[in-house]
Amino acid sequence: MKRSNTRKSLIRMTALLCASSVVFGGCGLFSGEEEKHSISIVRENMADDYNVVSCEKRDVVLTSTVSCSYTQLMEENLAFPVGDKTVAFVYVNEGDEVKEGDLLAKLDVEQLEKDNISMQEEIDKNEFLIKQTDEMIEFYENKINSSALSLSSKESYLTKLQKLREKRRNYNDQNEFDRIKISANEQQISAGSLYAGIDGNISFIKNNLQGSNANAQEKVITILNASVCGFQTNDRNAVDYIKVGDRVSVDISTTETSYDATVTLVDKDAFKIVYELDQPDYSIQMGTRGKVTVVRGEAKSVWALPKSCVFQTDDFAYVYILNDDGVREMREITVGLIGDDYVEITGGLSENDTVILRQS
Repeated sequence: MKRSNTRKSLIRMTALLCASSVVFGGCGLFSGEEEKHSISIVRENMADDYNVVSCEKRDVVLTSTVSCSYTQLMEENLAFPVGDKTVAFVYVNEGDEVKEGDLLAKLDVEQLEKDNISMQEEIDKNEFLIKQTDEMIEFYENKINSSALSLSSKESYLTKLQKLREKRRNYNDQNEFDRIKISANEQQISAGSLYAGIDGNISFIKNNLQGSNANAQEKVITILNASVCGFQTNDRNAVDYIKVGDRVSVDISTTETSYDATVTLVDKDAFKIVYELDQPDYSIQMGTRGKVTVVRGEAKSVWALPKSCVFQTDDFAYVYILNDDGVREMREITVGLIGDDYVEITGGLSENDTVILRQS
């Protein structure tokens, strides 16, 4: 409210407020002595020039708002765990519907499969030779134990028996080595096949995948399940104060619609936050933009003033009050939660103090 010309004769004074002697009267809304900073008091006879308020009991709420977009939430990115092999077969195209367990692509593992067949044949052959050798070992052991055997014959049989046992060890060692190699090859063969882990549709296939050389852990196929959708935020700051389980409101300005949702994922590495609607609405189009409002702080039924009343410095907060003489006076206060519209007042005022609203 603008001043009238009749106010030109108003008296202005500025004095230093001493921190050690300020005591506030009233009904004792805030009690206890507080350390006071040295601040200036501006006195003006301006009772008719300002809108004024008093502290009132109310809830103080601090919220933050971040952008979000509607998207599929169930997604699977597939990659071959081994590299340096050619992709021999791709069995799907983008847009194809797949079921969990479907074979999607396969590396060229033909040589590994041939090697395993050859080694298995060698194992079978050695097992037959081991059986024959065991029979020969048993034969010579029986001969050696014969009482009618001459010393020279016994020495000859012992030499043959030693050679047979060495041969058996060689067959057995070779089989153990081949079994280890077969197991390693089977792991690579298994890793060379990509299977769908979820039901959905193929949304991405690497360009010219078939015939290309696969790199280990490189994404080559993506599956999306369109039946599981929700809103998603990518915000490096929001991931620091939004938590899994937080209840939020999602507002869509284009349709003037609000949805209750719950935070189900906070990925601080990817700066990704996911909100799933409490009641799914399948009419929402993919890519729809919205705003998510998150309550970051709340103080219930506390003494509060409108935010426009309160001034802040680096060291303290203060308001302007009108004293009993209608003179504007600066008053230092202590504050709690600073909300969106109101500030929690924890000290420095009594309930009858008249506080000046900041002029616009």
